[in-house]
Amino acid sequence: MTYIPFALKYRPQRFEEILGQEHVSRTLMNAVAQGRVARGYIFAGPRGTGKTSTARILAKALNCEQGPTAQPCGECSICQAIQNGHCMDVREIDAASNRGIDEIRDLREKIKYSPAEARYKVYILDEAHMLTDAASNALLKTLEEPPEHAYFVLATTEPHQLLPTILSRCQRFDFRPIPVGLMIEGLQRIAQEEDVQIDEAALAAIAQAADGAMRNAESIFDQVVAYTDKAIDVGIINAVLGVTEAELLVRVGELIAAGDVPGLFGAVDELVTGGKDLEQFLADLTVYFRDLLRISMGAEPAIGRQLAEGEGPMRRQAQQIGSKGLLATIHTLAEAQQQLKHTSQQALLVELTLAKVAEAQPTQTRATPVAAEKPTTPTAPAPSTPPEGPLTLETMQTYWQQVPEQLKRMGHMPVGAIVKEARPVALEDDRLVVAFDEQQQFHYNRAREQYREIIEDAIEKLVGRRLTMQCRLGAVEPAAEPSEPADSGTQPEVSSTPPESAAPSEESMQQVVDRTLELFEGSTEITEE
Repeated sequence: MTYIPFALKYRPQRFEEILGQEHVSRTLMNAVAQGRVARGYIFAGPRGTGKTSTARILAKALNCEQGPTAQPCGECSICQAIQNGHCMDVREIDAASNRGIDEIRDLREKIKYSPAEARYKVYILDEAHMLTDAASNALLKTLEEPPEHAYFVLATTEPHQLLPTILSRCQRFDFRPIPVGLMIEGLQRIAQEEDVQIDEAALAAIAQAADGAMRNAESIFDQVVAYTDKAIDVGIINAVLGVTEAELLVRVGELIAAGDVPGLFGAVDELVTGGKDLEQFLADLTVYFRDLLRISMGAEPAIGRQLAEGEGPMRRQAQQIGSKGLLATIHTLAEAQQQLKHTSQQALLVELTLAKVAEAQPTQTRATPVAAEKPTTPTAPAPSTPPEGPLTLETMQTYWQQVPEQLKRMGHMPVGAIVKEARPVALEDDRLVVAFDEQQQFHYNRAREQYREIIEDAIEKLVGRRLTMQCRLGAVEPAAEPSEPADSGTQPEVSSTPPESAAPSEESMQQVVDRTLELFEGSTEITEE
């Protein structure tokens, strides 16, 4: 016996079986019972919400041997023929592939003839918005004055694309996304019929993944049943759909709330190593933070897979981050989802996105990362106010550590990353000389050309004095063991031209950095907000 998928096997056959569209089914039942059925209907709404199924049930109600009746028997020859798609007088036309004027002219010619076996002819045009303007205009007269034996149902997911003249000639019903609760009830009935053991949390995960479409939910359930012969739980659903485990979402939420960037990088490594879909991860994380936002505002989270581990950690995170922080995080994650579709550096983008939202958390909640193990010149903490008295090189080197943070406050975070690669080596009057390592030729070029004035602005805000920055390319630190004692009254000399073999290709370096800045900020160009 040929296997019948759940979406077809459990397709609604009566008005009362249509989930989530009571406003449609009740009106049509009354219209059939009272003899007030319109000649043309528009069924508009998302895919998988019952538009075509309702049109078929209407056709059965009009043509049932016991009718017209709001309760078609489903047993007579006409009901069976319509149900199986074999009725000559009930035609389902795919307007996406039959969208031209010739097809509509053919329909207009054939509609004149009386029904061959049923009481009425019913034409169901699926994806009706795909008809060309010429075809739509050719259909207008027939819709306005159809033969007494003919009815039309135009199903569409994009009613705004239909001609206003088409809309004015039909009654319109808007099909709504099916609520998660109703989908769970429908899936439970299928599970009972099929003798499938599945817990409610798993049903909720399927319903949420279906995105408001019962047909999607039935197809996912069908796939899950084929995946295993064991009792179905949320873990199996996640494995089939590639959904991020609730435990990982909770852990990432904790890391973001704590501002723990190294921990977030470790989580991304775990996802990549496990072969997880990073697009799905960002989508799941966005929904998770949506639920945190609902909790922070006193509402209940939507039913879904995130609640499988309980709401305790979620309520704690919602309180810790706060509604404003959650709104900003959701916005950032949503933007990253769009960017992720157009980059081959997905892991890098996810890392930068998580770092961005973690760094945005309040200072008191952020974890203190372990300092990188590399030698640095010990300096005193930079003061928060401009220095008093003469500005010396030593003082400028202290303040230089604050320049990246100042640039970040000014909205130029990528420029701050460039500044971190340089070090002040000389200060003469109002001229500050900063040196870049030979391997940082790209940063050197950007600092002395494109971003020089921006860096000078940041310095002025910190020290209260306008300095002209001059960039040099060479060793940032003086040689460890000089052959001759350096004169204490002079600054260490910095080579302005690096050895040709030491400098990397500027073009290749620019490609790498441009890509990083583009992923993080959307552009390599830094503009004032």
